[in-house]
Amino acid sequence: MQQWEKSIQSNVADNSGVSESDQQHIVDFLGPEDRDIPRNWPRLVKAIVMLDVMFLNFSFYAASAIFTPSIPGIEGGFNATTAEGTLGLSLFVIAYGIGPLILSPLSNLPSIGRTPVYLFGSLAFCLFNIGTALAKNLQTILVLRFFGGLFGSAPISVGGATLMEVYGPNEVPYAIALYAVSGVCGPILGPILGTLAVNRWQTWSASLWLITGIAGFTTIFIFFFLPETLSTNILLRRARRIRARTGNPAAQTQSEMTTPKAGFATTVIKQSIDDFKLSCMDPVILFVNLHTMLIYGILYLWFEFFPFVFDGIYHFTAIQQAFAFFGILAGAVVSVAIYVLWLYFSYQPKLRDSNVRLEPEARLVPGQIGAICIPVCLFVFAWSSRASVPWIVPIIGTAFFAPGFYLTFQSILNYLGESYPRYVASVFAGNTFFRSSFGGALPLAAPRMLESLGIGWASSVLGFISVAMVPLPFILERYGKRLRSWSPYAN
Repeated sequence: MQQWEKSIQSNVADNSGVSESDQQHIVDFLGPEDRDIPRNWPRLVKAIVMLDVMFLNFSFYAASAIFTPSIPGIEGGFNATTAEGTLGLSLFVIAYGIGPLILSPLSNLPSIGRTPVYLFGSLAFCLFNIGTALAKNLQTILVLRFFGGLFGSAPISVGGATLMEVYGPNEVPYAIALYAVSGVCGPILGPILGTLAVNRWQTWSASLWLITGIAGFTTIFIFFFLPETLSTNILLRRARRIRARTGNPAAQTQSEMTTPKAGFATTVIKQSIDDFKLSCMDPVILFVNLHTMLIYGILYLWFEFFPFVFDGIYHFTAIQQAFAFFGILAGAVVSVAIYVLWLYFSYQPKLRDSNVRLEPEARLVPGQIGAICIPVCLFVFAWSSRASVPWIVPIIGTAFFAPGFYLTFQSILNYLGESYPRYVASVFAGNTFFRSSFGGALPLAAPRMLESLGIGWASSVLGFISVAMVPLPFILERYGKRLRSWSPYAN
């Protein structure tokens, strides 16, 4: 890299009398083996980047659920209703659906890059949690929870893009699989950690101090150990070094010459509108968004369903209720094992075979299994949640949710990434917005659903809707290529 920079400096110096309009020196990587390309970094550096992103993702997703054990204390301490207490969860989830619409375009700017978005987002997230823990009224809690979700959403805005920049095509599926594990474990372990903290210190703010500590550690860790992965930012810094040494502005990156001069606010607004339009106008993306919205809504409904069943019916203590989430955790472990085995023994060998052409629809096979698991989970949970039925049965039923959630998201998001590579950031940002909005809103309706329908029919209604969604991955596998051919956005 230094030798190449010296060569450029020499060329720039030789042409120092030539105007910028007449002579440009485009600063680029020195071929595919350039050591500054993130995919060429040593394995240890890649592993540290992976660990950074997983830490960020876990702490953020855990923050959504770790708040739930604090809700009864907030309701009692501030004379709040159940709906007002649940707003602390819902506003956080809705906010992290909005966050990617801002943070994703911000992280794509060559002048900023990925790392500052991670760092300042994590720092802001930590500070908002401190403010929430010290809040003296309900309004402050709700406002700070919203902004914590908004600014802390960097790992779900940028995490996937970072890993795709660091790992090659054969490694990315495994990296994304592990990244998703941290996102699944966060909401599952969050209630357990939060309950243990609240019971230990006997205050609703204990769970928030716990997540503050986790977020603080993560912020310090990424400050020292998270390198920049955005190629345009890496090249921009290389060009600045060359210009500083030569004193000639001729050495510029392609992004410097082609990036529009519009202000950041204009860029973000335009990008957000494009993300929303793409999510609504393309039928494949629209139906996938509807499917993931339902699954995400169910994920956050568990925080309302579990107390109703395991406290109201089985009379579990708060800690026992938290440990009931281990059913989903066990299902997640099995799901990850199944997915990695499928990648290793089925998908990757076909990908390496030059005689086999794999379409993006090949990614949907695990999602077909996941789509079937969701209604199985809901119906088993609905009709086994009875005092006459052992408590382990509904917990076994919830274990089917993990493959439904994990396998569906792994297959569908990878499918969208391969089908819409030119618009992948917009597709993911739009998907996050829609699923998080629904996931945040549905828990607010849970108390009325349970009061009117009871757990049996409340869970069954969602089960019937999920049955209607089962054909989606099968339809996309069969007709997805044809649908993509009609789309101006698809590959």
